[in-house]
Amino acid sequence: MQAIHLLTKRALKGDLDALRKTIQFLESYDVPVAKFAIYSLIYQYAMNNIINLKEECEKCGGKCCKSGLPVPVYDFDYEEMTKHIRLKLEKKNSIYLIPRPCKYQKGWTCSINSFKPYACLSYPFATEDEQIEVIKNYNGKGVPDFNVPDFCTAGKKVKALMDSLIKNLRKEKGREPKPEEVLIALLNDKRR
Repeated sequence: MQAIHLLTKRALKGDLDALRKTIQFLESYDVPVAKFAIYSLIYQYAMNNIINLKEECEKCGGKCCKSGLPVPVYDFDYEEMTKHIRLKLEKKNSIYLIPRPCKYQKGWTCSINSFKPYACLSYPFATEDEQIEVIKNYNGKGVPDFNVPDFCTAGKKVKALMDSLIKNLRKEKGREPKPEEVLIALLNDKRR
């Protein structure tokens, strides 16, 4: 299981081959939650790699780092982080936790951005905390209607971009687009 998490983390950091392999792995499960996960990773990939995240996070001041549940730090995150900084984190149910407000936030920026935890790379489209109601109500048909916190200007920008791409794909294809079609449209989009 750790291998797929590491592959997904690489995908969220911008490794397109890792993203495609993660999607392929998830497609082998014909259940709504797997399809939800595929779309959430495509949206999150857009958030982390397509838009100017630095500019958008500066607008909101990095509010996601200031409040909310503690951030889980998995063993593979912990190993990576300890290569760069000294860590002293609480461990609960075999998972390390970074309390919020995050001690690694400096102003609105993340001082550990290049090796931040998997959970941080997943916010807000691929985190259960933000998407639990969407996950519960998703039946596997079409593209999920992701929840974006009001303060998250980056998430709102991604949702608007993706909604526009998906609307165009629906019009072009006369049906709901498949995840791979959404990814291709995102990568080929000239508005970026």
